Amino acid sequence: MRFLHCVLAECALVAPRFRRTRLGISLLALGIALVWLGARGLDRLTVALLAGSLCAILGAAGVAGSDNERRSLTTALSHPTTPLAIVTGRWLASLIPAAVLVLATTAAVGGTRGMVLAGVAAAAAVGSCTLALVAPLGNGAATGLFLLMALAGSVAPERLVALAHPGIVRLAAASALELGPALWHYRDIVTGDWGALAHALAWAGLGILVSSAYVGRCRALNR
Repeated sequence: MRFLHCVLAECALVAPRFRRTRLGISLLALGIALVWLGARGLDRLTVALLAGSLCAILGAAGVAGSDNERRSLTTALSHPTTPLAIVTGRWLASLIPAAVLVLATTAAVGGTRGMVLAGVAAAAAVGSCTLALVAPLGNGAATGLFLLMALAGSVAPERLVALAHPGIVRLAAASALELGPALWHYRDIVTGDWGALAHALAWAGLGILVSSAYVGRCRALNR
């Protein structure tokens, strides 16, 4: 019960930053852009997946990626809380607006509840992965992940490998898409694929655990 209280307290602490910074405007612009693309031929499931994943990346970068936010991750440990509670609270703070954006954009393009579930699952997995990257590396890692998801996240890795001259960059991208929380994994959630949903939940848990371990290590080094 105390853990849940600490998670909700951390989430409530960072949530106002979506309103008081440019982050909220960025998310609104992202939603408008995706609805515009949906009206011009982008399929509805891709709109939902991109809304969830890209919003989660922006949100996670906003609550944990800047130098000040990264320092605050360890400063917060001076309060009666734990690294796992801090990271889970920040993950939840990035997931909630992503879920709202998925609902709004999917409704705007006429999507289904299955597409909403797929988008939220993608947000959970990608947001957690983003936290694990930005905690040690900063917002530069979030920028790279955002571009990868926006440009190639929905592409199956075998399509990249099948190119006549894929090159080392495309092979590396294909490997990342195969192993990581790429959007193509979660398209089958719409058809009731529990394996795809389990993949998203596994990545969500793994990212939180990795981030928590990093925050705990930083606390130990700062003692």
